This record gives sequence, structure tokens and C-alpha cells, in this order.
Amino acid sequence: MPERFSLSRLHAMAYACGALVLASLAAWHYLMGHYPRILPITILAIMVAAAALMAKHAYARRLPAYLVLISGYLAIAVEAPYLEASGALWMGVPPILATLLLPPGAALLLNVLLAPMWFFLINSVLSTPAGGLQYFTLVIISILPLGWYMQQSRLLKTTDQLDTQSGMLSHDALSERLIAEVARARVLNQSLSALVIHLPQLDMANEQFGQAAQDTLLTTFCQVVQRNSRRGDALGRHRHSVFWLLLADAGEAGALIVRERLTNALRETPLPETGAIEAQARICHLADDECAERFEQRLIKRGFNLLEPDT
Repeated sequence: MPERFSLSRLHAMAYACGALVLASLAAWHYLMGHYPRILPITILAIMVAAAALMAKHAYARRLPAYLVLISGYLAIAVEAPYLEASGALWMGVPPILATLLLPPGAALLLNVLLAPMWFFLINSVLSTPAGGLQYFTLVIISILPLGWYMQQSRLLKTTDQLDTQSGMLSHDALSERLIAEVARARVLNQSLSALVIHLPQLDMANEQFGQAAQDTLLTTFCQVVQRNSRRGDALGRHRHSVFWLLLADAGEAGALIVRERLTNALRETPLPETGAIEAQARICHLADDECAERFEQRLIKRGFNLLEPDT
């Protein structure tokens, strides 16, 4: 949550700087006596300032970016007839704005579709073949860094062992850990149990109280589980509200003790929005002749049973 807040604040600061630039342009027109050009730029500055205020709210995450993009396009359209020799300076604004405010695919498509409009508005520069080549070169170059960044982000996401929202083991890492724990139990001739935990409040926390309440609930749940489990136990997120707690070298009696201790601790941990944390937990014990794949299927089935009403 702190990272999300910092990112929203960074966007708000960037939008505020854009509003300041447009306000400065309106002041420049006033000083130069270009009175008909003051009102459109002033309105656009107000729109960008409104986007800066909206950027701090999670419910309007994309709307400020769209508002800033539209304001930037309108500012160029208003100023284009007066550009004359300075058109080359404004030529790079449309593709850069789209690249910064939209996903790479949408930005590239929008830049290509709007190219004829910019050719018409900034005709003194873009009407030449060299100007058109410069525009499309800038479009392609502006996409490359962001595309590389998103590729690296996808690569990190696929190789990350932790769930991005909760910090516990991700779905794939949890399956790998389960296979390793089953193999370890077989080699050491030890027991292996697992708790399948369902948090019903997690499904409705975001809708009723917002993303911040859901993050608080998830963080508190992880902290309570860590305090009431052993160091070698592994907690992972299998579904949105279903979690597995792998209990190495724990029989059914030990898993029952952990379940009672954990559910009581969660019940005694109230939160301001959702109240006491309610958790439904079921125990699964590895059978003597059971393989890892079959044990995992039993855990998955137990999780689906918990998601059904009145279980």
C-alpha cells in the first residue's frame, strides 16, 4: 500500500506540473496580448489541475490520465495554427503524451491513427516527407523503453516466488513447495499436514470498504499466521481468498492444535472496518501411499468446498 500511495502522489505531482505549464502559457498569452488564446488554455489548465486532484483516489485510477491526454491534445490543437516555425518543437508532444499515459499497444495505435490529424494541424513541418519520417521514428522510439520495461515486469512476475499483493508464496511457488514437502516427508519418514484456510471477508472487503481495507485485512492475516505457526511452516495463496498452510512433520493432532490456535488468534484480532477476522480452516493429512499430485488435488477440492455456502 505505501508503494501505491507513493505512485499516486507522483502522478499527482506530474499532473500539477502540467497544469502549471498550461497556466504559465496562459499568462504568457496575456502578457503578449493574445487575448483570444487565453480562455482555451486556461480551461485546459483547470482540467489538468482537476486530474491532479483526482490522481490520489483509487476509484479514478485511469480517468486522470485520460483527462490529461485529452487536455494535451486540445492544447496542441489550439496552438497549432500559430506554431509556424516552432512546429518542430511541438511535434513530439503527442506521441510522448500517449506513451506516458497509455499502455504501449494503445499508445502505438492511437499515435498511428492520429498521425493524419497532426499532419493537417502542423502542416508546415509534418507535410514534408522528412517531417513525417521524424514523427513515425519518434513514435517507435518512444514505445521501445516502455515496452522493454513491461517485458521485464512480466518476466519478474512469472519468476517471483511471492504473491505481489500479500507477500506470501504465490500459486505456482506454493505448488512447488508442496511437492518438495511431500518428497521431504517421504525421505525422512515424517508426517505432513496442511490447513486450507478461507477468509470470507476478503471477498467483500474491497467492494464495501475499498482497497486499503482489503490490504489491511490481508496484512493482518499474514502477521497472525506467522505469529501462530512454526518457522518451517509455509503459507501460500492458492486463490483470492483461499490459503494453504503447509505443516511439516505435523500429524492430525498437531494440525488440529494449530488450527484452533490460529482461528482463535484471528477471532481476537479486530479491524476497524471488518471487525474480527473470521476464518474457515480444514485439515488435510498426507496418506501413506499418496503422491504429491493427489494430495494437491485433495487440497484444491477442500478449498472449493470452503467456497461453497454453508460449509
